[in-house]
Order: sequence, then structure tokens, then C-alpha cells
Amino acid sequence: MIKAIAGKGANRARAICDYCGREEVVTCDYLGRSNGAQKPNVGQINRKLTGQGWDVRSGKLHCPSCAAHKRAFAQQEKQELTVSQTNAETRDPPEASREQKRLIIMALEEAYDVSAQRYRGGQTDATLASELGNGIRAGWVAEKREELFGPAGGNEEIDAIRGEVEAIDAAMAEGLEVLRKDITNRISALSKRIDAVCAAVGPRAGKV
Repeated sequence: MIKAIAGKGANRARAICDYCGREEVVTCDYLGRSNGAQKPNVGQINRKLTGQGWDVRSGKLHCPSCAAHKRAFAQQEKQELTVSQTNAETRDPPEASREQKRLIIMALEEAYDVSAQRYRGGQTDATLASELGNGIRAGWVAEKREELFGPAGGNEEIDAIRGEVEAIDAAMAEGLEVLRKDITNRISALSKRIDAVCAAVGPRAGKV
């Protein structure tokens, strides 16, 4: 609030923080009223206070310290609201609706091989949920698959890749065995040649 200061000399007024009660004396003009009374020039005072870091809003005055706390509190509230909204948007609904459950079961009938206990092709819980759309979550698909069809058990694509890896590993092992035998034979042949050469250049080789 703003209070006039009576007395002679420079015109002054007292600005009081509406939150903590801090006072600031401000030099200002006084405006005359029709009844002859004098009133501090509020607009002039507010401009001076704003320049000094005061917050002037809706007829309320907040000193620089209270204004800083007010801004920090407002920023914190804004951040908490943003986090709350984000969590609400990303949080999964508690469970699938009846319609969503029916869609999941129908999709699993085609995508899951019960006898093999695995998905057909390259399907997974996640890919099935993505294809179904309609807000369906991978966790809901996994829940119904476990309940009515069987364990995850991979899929045909995973088994195919695993089979190729095993075939490559077997081929490498076979190739290494052939290479080992070839190297062993070559070393044995070279050893015999060395023995023959050494025998030829021995003491008797120089005699005639």
C-alpha cells in the first residue's frame, strides 16, 4: 500500500509491502483533489518502485525479496503441473476395455502358434500391440497371451536366426578341424624333409 507523509519540504510517500510489511520512502508529486486534499501520485510511485525491483500488480505491492519468492513459487507450481500432466499422459490405463481385450484375443489367434508355444513370423507382444492400435498396450497383449495361449517363447524369426547361427558355428568348427589336420600333415611332411636334408649334409656326406 502507499501512504502519504505529511510535512514540509520534498513531497514524499511511504510504500509498504503487502506481504512482509517492508517500507520504502519514495519522493513523489502530490495531486490535488476537488475537495482540496492532496494525494500522492500513485502512478509515479509505482514506476519508481518497479525500477527498484518491486512487483506492482492489481493494487498490491511486493518488495524485491517477496517478489523473487513469489516468482520462484509460481515457477515451481508450473513445473509440478507440467510433470503431473506428463505423468498422466504417459501412465497406462489400469486395464484394457472389453473391446480391447476382444481385439487382442482375435489377433493372438492368428499370430500365436499354440503347438509351438511361440509367435508366428516376427511377431511379438510389442509388434502386435502396435498393429492393433486403439490405445492397446504391449503389457495387455502379454497378459492375455500368458493367460490364454502360452509363454512368450520367442517367434519363428528368432528360431530361424538361431538356426543360422548354429549352422555357421558348426561349419566353422568343421572347417577348423580340416585346417588343423592339413596343417598337422604339412608340418609332419616338412619335418621328414628336414631330417632327410640334415642326414645328407652330415659328416659322411663330405666323404668321396
